[in-house]
Amino acid sequence: ITVVATLIAQFIELNKTIKQKEDLWIEENRTLRAELDKRYSRHNIIGQSKVMHEVFHLIDRVAPSTATALLLGESGTGKELVARAVHHAGPRVTEPFIKINCAALPENLLESELLGHEKGAFTGATSFKKGRFELADGGTLFLDEIAELPLNLQAKLLRVLQERNFERLGGTKTISVDVRIIAATNINLEEAVARGRFRADLYYRLNVVPIMLPPLRDRVEDIPLLLDFFLRESNERNGKQMKLSRDAVEFLKSYPWPGNVREMQNLVERMVIINDDGLCKMNDLPSVMLAEPERLIINEQPERRKTQINGDSRAGSTALKSSLKDMEKEIVESAMQRNGWVQARAARELGISQRQIGYKIKKYGIVPPEHIRFKS
Repeated sequence: ITVVATLIAQFIELNKTIKQKEDLWIEENRTLRAELDKRYSRHNIIGQSKVMHEVFHLIDRVAPSTATALLLGESGTGKELVARAVHHAGPRVTEPFIKINCAALPENLLESELLGHEKGAFTGATSFKKGRFELADGGTLFLDEIAELPLNLQAKLLRVLQERNFERLGGTKTISVDVRIIAATNINLEEAVARGRFRADLYYRLNVVPIMLPPLRDRVEDIPLLLDFFLRESNERNGKQMKLSRDAVEFLKSYPWPGNVREMQNLVERMVIINDDGLCKMNDLPSVMLAEPERLIINEQPERRKTQINGDSRAGSTALKSSLKDMEKEIVESAMQRNGWVQARAARELGISQRQIGYKIKKYGIVPPEHIRFKS
């Protein structure tokens, strides 16, 4: 009995020690993650690339002022994040941040949303309603998709910006407001002005401090950081521990990301939900990401192509196509072997993009040795 009691006591003590070490490891990991996030994130925006440091610099300069900011860039580049960063880094941080999407509402409702309305101003107006300008008084109003604002409302918006007052729909009382304006668009406003779709005077009124947000394809060094961030968030949200293979990360660094950061966020969420084995590899990525117009690698290998074609000079066109495909498969597989099955290096050697080599690997069913698959 004494021996059993001693063993139990030792087991309890050992378990306690292990638990303490686990807690310490978790805390160290959390601290490390916080330090990394702090190092690579400013204004709650992740990025260490030169182009993003330029964006951070502009945020720091414009935030303390009351100047109107115009955020420009493709869809999905994070314009709302930057708008919130400007607001939170400025003196209006304790005041409201109000957003309205100018493309999301029909024209007859958009004016009411911006300026508000009195009771009975129109059918269905059963009570008075404050508009976004009133709600944002003292704070910031973010006008997203500003290029979609109808011309007649552009004129009314210009008046509010210039005079800082307005009347609600159906009302006669003039309401004064102190609102900072941040506008955003993915449209070239200069072209819109030239085509008569956007008022020149409103454009000049908004374009006080323009901030151009770079597309994700121009921030390649930020891609691993963003992937890690979205992966951690999605894993925590879905109770998973999925990781990305080295080849998958290298491929995603070379992918053009037409939908930018929003596309990446949605992709990671999808892969975490669908993937069951805990490791997302190249073949697990959506086919649409891998597919792109064919480009025969043998065009880059003239000597080998000449030898192969001369040997089959009398064969029919079908046989020739089959021979070319076999030859291309051999070239891709050999390049992968020479480069340790690292797709980025093999693609560089062959003079093609990583998307193209990924597509061809999938097309020809090229599989690395088992020990390489295990390492990935």
